[in-house]
Amino acid sequence: MTTLASPRILVVDDNDDNRYTLTLYLDLEGYPNVETAQDGEEAVALLEVEEFDLVLLDVMMPRLDGYGVLAWLKAKGRLHNIPVIMVSALNEMNSVVRCIELGAVDYLTKPFNPVLLRARLGASLEKKRLRDQVHAHLARLEEELDAARKLQMGMVPQSFPAPGPDFPWDIQASIEPAREVGGDLYDVFRAADGSLCFFIGDVSGKGVSAALLMASIQSALHAQLKFSGASHPVLSTAVLMALISQQLYENTPPEKYATFFCSVYDDETGRLTYTNAGHLKPILVREGQATTLEGDGMVVGLLPNVQYEQQDVLLQTGDLLAVFSDRIPEAEDAAEQEFGEARLAELLAAQVDKPLGNIITLVTGAVEKWIHDPEGRDDLTLLLLRKL
Repeated sequence: MTTLASPRILVVDDNDDNRYTLTLYLDLEGYPNVETAQDGEEAVALLEVEEFDLVLLDVMMPRLDGYGVLAWLKAKGRLHNIPVIMVSALNEMNSVVRCIELGAVDYLTKPFNPVLLRARLGASLEKKRLRDQVHAHLARLEEELDAARKLQMGMVPQSFPAPGPDFPWDIQASIEPAREVGGDLYDVFRAADGSLCFFIGDVSGKGVSAALLMASIQSALHAQLKFSGASHPVLSTAVLMALISQQLYENTPPEKYATFFCSVYDDETGRLTYTNAGHLKPILVREGQATTLEGDGMVVGLLPNVQYEQQDVLLQTGDLLAVFSDRIPEAEDAAEQEFGEARLAELLAAQVDKPLGNIITLVTGAVEKWIHDPEGRDDLTLLLLRKL
């Protein structure tokens, strides 16, 4: 991309006098950086290898006329970046109209009026400058979003310990970030006392702020669950959610809150204790029958001094537990019918004995096939745990 401080202009005309006159006018108006072409073929050859900020294009030329040059620029997707002003005699106005329809931004009539030339050039180059600024801003924004997506993926475990005597679990997970970075997050880890901890959360809104807020929640959870020692015992999930909620309420804008499901499994007793803070209820599949884990509380960060309850469930060998984000049940088809938790439960129950990776592929594929508006989609997060 050239700088518009000294814009590069291409003059295309088969008449020597017209090219000379236009070049002279442009120089007098402060545009000395000018290239010329005698016809459309020369113009295309230059445009293929060089960058220009504006093209002054004659309509009627031998070999390749103005229509052909416009068609080539359009096919190459260049008309969005290079404004083209048509240069035409008064008796060619119908042709000029056709060129405008093909993508030219303006026209000049022969003989050239210096005042009109100055106005048309200034307006077209200013539009290009503003458009280039927008494109540069969008490119920077996309880079930041890509970095945020990578940050989001870097915060979640991509692999899990192999099942065995010391780890009687089969665990698989998938997170597909939204086009605009979302605030979904999951984690699985051992607490200081050896308990298996796992959680899933979803911050309101999208974008970098949602991802960063979820990262701060993850850090706070790890500080309490993963790094507590004998002198600092692991807190109950109910107390932990209350602390997280108060912290968010005091330190984030009112519109920022999060849903959360936080749980701790005791290997010795086989009991899973958990607190649900406004999140979707996980699905438990046992012997081919799907049920949901009871319990529901206020989302975290919305109100002050919220108290939470803690539930528990005794897990059995072969139990499959699925925790997931709202994109799965709330995905809508063309008729605005939701995928639904019942349909998800049926899929899980029917495939319960399959490898967890296959189940995840099946579920995510079914949701992608169901959803009607992929551009407006949220994060898709699914965490599966099978007790061995």
